[in-house]
Amino acid sequence: MEKYETKLYNNFDMKKYFIAYFDILGFENMVKQNNKDKDLILLTSISDCIENSKDIFNLFKQTNSEFEIKRKVFSDNFLFCTENDYNALISYIAALQAAFIPYNVFIRGSLYYGDIVFNNEFVYGRGLISAYKLENEIAIFPRILLDDTFIIGAADLDSIVYGKQISTKEVIFSLQKYFCTDFDNHKFLDYLGVMKDFKEKTTTDSDVYNFRDLLHDHGKNICNNLMSDDIKIVQKYQWCMNYHNKFCEKNGFSEYFINYE
Repeated sequence: MEKYETKLYNNFDMKKYFIAYFDILGFENMVKQNNKDKDLILLTSISDCIENSKDIFNLFKQTNSEFEIKRKVFSDNFLFCTENDYNALISYIAALQAAFIPYNVFIRGSLYYGDIVFNNEFVYGRGLISAYKLENEIAIFPRILLDDTFIIGAADLDSIVYGKQISTKEVIFSLQKYFCTDFDNHKFLDYLGVMKDFKEKTTTDSDVYNFRDLLHDHGKNICNNLMSDDIKIVQKYQWCMNYHNKFCEKNGFSEYFINYE
């Protein structure tokens, strides 16, 4: 029995990961329609979004190197994590949010840093539980929240990489291009801002990505979702409308401003 327990323990390698965890807003209602054809369309759309996000990320990433990312998808629960390239993880999740927009899919989640056992068959750890709780209990609106643990983990990693002490304030300063501060003082991923910056750093005419088309679809889908009879859904997309309009006002895209009464 002792030999078996040692072997089992050695198969589970607990490591620190930068974690992106999220789910799809309104997924339960989509599935409740109990329509096989619609279910297959939804699953195909999710698969297409993941592939399109890879294309967008690869198109705009600043280095030619591949970053190692692990992922698990169960129903509408998505887990992406990396041991060291937290900047690439943030950019990739922003690209994924952008890839979902044409499909009228909005997501809610968290960015966390913590312990996980991650192999082909098993995902376990306090990091995953904490990321889930942040997504489920705090995020509420279609936003990806940045937890303090992510910042601390980034500071610790950078201190090792650069051979000198890197403070959390320095990390926050370096990450501010990716995030906005919300009404409740939580920082959330500014995916429209990230995608705008991606576009400004390249002159590509690729069909994979057009920012103005993205912004148009973003506003149109928010307006459609605001017509829901469910007050909870309306409240969530009112948040989206405020985010969208603040972005447009700040960045000179007044023609895409949402006027909704």
